[in-house]
Amino acid sequence: MLRSFRAARRFWGTRFVGADSEAKALPPEQQRFPVGGGEVGELIRGFDWSSTSLGPIEHWPQSLKTVTGMLLLSPVPIVLLWGEDGVMIYNDAYSVFAGGRHPKLLGSKVREGWPEVADFNDNVMRVGLAGGTLAYKDQELTLFRHGKAERVWMNLDYSPVLSEGGRPAGVIAIVVETSERVRAEMRRAEAQDKVEHSEERFRALVNATSDVVYRMSPDWLEMRALDGRGFLSDTESPSVRWIDEYLLPEDQEAIHRVIEEAIRTKGVFQLEHRVRRADGSVGWTLSRAIPLLGPDGEIIEWFGAASDVTARHKAEQHLRLVINELNHRVKNNLAMTQAIAAQTFRNADDLDQAHSSLMSRIGALAQANDLLTGERGAEVSIRGVLEQAVRPHCSTADQCNIEGPDLRLSPKTALSLSLAMHELSTNALKYGAWSKPGGAVTVSWFMYRPDVGGAQRLKLVWTETGGPQVAQPSRRGFGSRLIERGLAAEMGGEVRMRFEPAGLVCEIDAPLTVYAEEEA
Repeated sequence: MLRSFRAARRFWGTRFVGADSEAKALPPEQQRFPVGGGEVGELIRGFDWSSTSLGPIEHWPQSLKTVTGMLLLSPVPIVLLWGEDGVMIYNDAYSVFAGGRHPKLLGSKVREGWPEVADFNDNVMRVGLAGGTLAYKDQELTLFRHGKAERVWMNLDYSPVLSEGGRPAGVIAIVVETSERVRAEMRRAEAQDKVEHSEERFRALVNATSDVVYRMSPDWLEMRALDGRGFLSDTESPSVRWIDEYLLPEDQEAIHRVIEEAIRTKGVFQLEHRVRRADGSVGWTLSRAIPLLGPDGEIIEWFGAASDVTARHKAEQHLRLVINELNHRVKNNLAMTQAIAAQTFRNADDLDQAHSSLMSRIGALAQANDLLTGERGAEVSIRGVLEQAVRPHCSTADQCNIEGPDLRLSPKTALSLSLAMHELSTNALKYGAWSKPGGAVTVSWFMYRPDVGGAQRLKLVWTETGGPQVAQPSRRGFGSRLIERGLAAEMGGEVRMRFEPAGLVCEIDAPLTVYAEEEA
């Protein structure tokens, strides 16, 4: 800031020998030098120059007066360094640059006026008085303009000033401070550096993740870019066709509603939805995008990432199917347990015997479920069902013969067949072939076509030999009804039990397609 003339007068005191108003009252040819020049011009006219190496102002050479008058009229900060001492004469613009050093700098020796840069100015004087020039762009110096160290940047141009004899008598300097611009550039450079480092970290993060990364326009009408990471097809240039390329038609309306709500609230978009994968198949993704806001608070872009959750979604679907199947099986088992218990106790003559039969039948039901769930490693096949239901009742290997081609069974059919085989095995152990040494049971099955070109059927035969003589029972027990009715209904075929003298024969005849299944 410029000091007022009154403040300068108080500082200089007796150094002022006249008033500007008095000079202005005189004709131009009688006005004191220098004429005009603003505040600094007034200070120059009132300064006692006889105390410096320049001597009284009226004795100044014309070359000094000329350059002084010129610099005082310039709006650009200019300082004249006259003589070997570099006595300083400057204009109003330079006084602003000098800050708190003004007005003490006026008439001082440059090396003493700016002691913190004395070496720099010593070089300036040496070069300038030798007739040389110097130019600096954004020269950084540390100055004490306001009582403390301050980094300052300047454009400096130094040229020699010739005396009447043609020899360099002083140096004139044009001083344009660029500190504000340089600091702004430094701040921009620093900000740009931070942005570049941030972008590098972001790129590293993006490269480290397997997620799809995408950018959308503020209204989501245009996809600006998408890196599909092999999960989705890449979009390298802006596209307005992304909706049809990535989303299924039947899903688009629901996804649009979520997008519109995110735009309305300027909040996070997050949704799990189906997408067309890069290979053309349908997959699932968990997509999440955040809005980037401009200085006015409006959305300028959306940045998002999408994860491939196809495998998880399939696993969840499979889990739901397993739970539904489990619920179905539990209900079937409870219904069957209820039926077994009711029939066992309804026809029981002895409570202990009924209890034993019930426990045996429930155990067989549990074994059948072990078979279906694979808890013991058995396959759900007709051979697996027969081996598990029949073999434990045989005391020796030659008492049980199981033969026939292997076929896959549906879970419900396997359960019913397992219970039927358990009933036949229990009956053979108590009353049939296995109740006597040497008795044996053969379980065999085969496929056949009753008519040429007709559908295949399965015939399974249970045959007992070597046991006691068998006769037709007077009444049917629960086990017989379970085999004849339940198994026949489950398999969609016929079950016949023949009580021949040599032993019981049970024949099962059913369509093959009812329980022959494809392997998963």
